[in-house]
Amino acid sequence: MPIRSKPQQPSEAAIHALIEKGGSVATQDEPHTKTRNFLRLTDEMRQRIDRACEKRIVKPSWHAYIMEAVLQKLEADEQSA
Repeated sequence: MPIRSKPQQPSEAAIHALIEKGGSVATQDEPHTKTRNFLRLTDEMRQRIDRACEKRIVKPSWHAYIMEAVLQKLEADEQSA
């Protein structure tokens, strides 16, 4: 088993230099922002979604299923436009 030396603590001067260097404000790299939207679904629609999810080998979450449906609809609308 290799033996490593104890890590060296940075000097006070190095710590002070790092603090004085400063930094930049954190930014969000994602170009898209996420918003919360609530859907009002009838009981029949919820049951239909549940049945559709159950037919799949790997059952998707409600969120995944609805996102997939929205993306399919958007693609169809964009192709027909």
